[in-house]
Amino acid sequence: MSSQKSESKRTIELAPESSPTRGSFVDTVDPELEKRVLRKLDLNILPLIMLMQLISFLDRSNIGNAKVHGLVDDLRLKGSDFNVAASIFYVTYIVFEIPYNIVQQRFGAARVIPTIVVALSLVTIFTGFVKNYGGLLATRLVLGMCEAGLFPGLNYYLSMLYTREEYAKRVCMLLVATALSGAFGGLIAYGVLQMDGISGVAGWRWLFYIEGLMSTVIGVCGFFFLPSTAEEARFLTNEEKNVARIRRLRRAEDSGDSKIQWAEVREAFASPICWLSGLIQFGADICLYGFSTFLPTIIQGMGYASLQIQYLTIPIYLWGAFVYLVTVQSMGLIRHERRSTYMLIFGVFTLVGYVLLITCRKAGVLYFACFLCASGLYIVTGLNITWIGGNVKGRYKRAVAIGMNQTMGNAGGVVAGQIYMATDAPRYVIGQSNAQRAKKLADSVEDEPEMAGSDRSIHFRYML
Repeated sequence: MSSQKSESKRTIELAPESSPTRGSFVDTVDPELEKRVLRKLDLNILPLIMLMQLISFLDRSNIGNAKVHGLVDDLRLKGSDFNVAASIFYVTYIVFEIPYNIVQQRFGAARVIPTIVVALSLVTIFTGFVKNYGGLLATRLVLGMCEAGLFPGLNYYLSMLYTREEYAKRVCMLLVATALSGAFGGLIAYGVLQMDGISGVAGWRWLFYIEGLMSTVIGVCGFFFLPSTAEEARFLTNEEKNVARIRRLRRAEDSGDSKIQWAEVREAFASPICWLSGLIQFGADICLYGFSTFLPTIIQGMGYASLQIQYLTIPIYLWGAFVYLVTVQSMGLIRHERRSTYMLIFGVFTLVGYVLLITCRKAGVLYFACFLCASGLYIVTGLNITWIGGNVKGRYKRAVAIGMNQTMGNAGGVVAGQIYMATDAPRYVIGQSNAQRAKKLADSVEDEPEMAGSDRSIHFRYML
């Protein structure tokens, strides 16, 4: 037994730095040692990645919490001013999303990601100082520009650390963080907004100051704790780093050098798979972004006071995170990973939720409907993202494909900001109806075409 482990270790250390093939030395890695490496990656990197996603989504959507606690009156917003401010974030987000992904290939995600988090944190703090509508628009535009590269960057970073099979579940954790951000946002808002008037500062301004400072701390931590590659991770032993190197060699066809492969970029734009995934994401994100930004407004329409609204959002988001996490885990346990099945099943719950929001008037039923909406929103959005990340081969093609997916999805954010108008309060029939239509669009698109191309080799297995 001892001699076998010694031989296995020696094989790893002498493994040549070349592109391996299946059945070669790559398959000789001790499975227990590889599990240990995977466990360390999960414990040391995944929590920080999730925190970055949580805090960025919090900084994006906290304008909804601020809206019901004085932001509109203090900035003298009228008519559709707030809706424009909510939507305009996604304009710069869309413009800068794909360029950010290409930049990360050149300078490394481990450097770019913390820089993005610190930048968006500073913009969040500055939002607390705005005095008028123009200032609010300016900060929202800059915030969108800063955040544009974060979620696609986190996706890409994870895809370079984990295999395709491992990657899907880790990206799903980002969506869990997204759902949890709403719960934490409601909890933080409930506490911070009670600081209203302290030092002569409105509670909604304190909300931006405090959440921005929290984000800054997390961003700075990223500079110290995110390794450029698994092989450079300080928490791995030399033996484990060798295993990490072999794991990279298993993905050698997806790596390449730092020179941009324009052929892969063009191939991504020409791929029907990439456009199909983006169309699904467009419909799903109209629902998700509308729900996350305007949930406090929807609950306000049920007749609750501003502080009550903040804590009433918490259980809804926790439920969404719970359903999403249980679903993802069950997919692995029952060995059924056809994403479209889960997207369709839980999409029905969301559709029923929107129907109730449109047709019912009782506060209790409307609040229950919000839970139904949350049941499917994160599942459809998250599983579609992992689908495109696992079905595209090539380092730059994958980066652009993820960027395309998110660009088209975030175009839905522009729409989402315009469908919950103040003139439609308190029931927001137009908003709920359009979200319902968008959900049908996302659920109706077939998600598994047969294609040909560089990732269409007979040896490349598509993930459903």
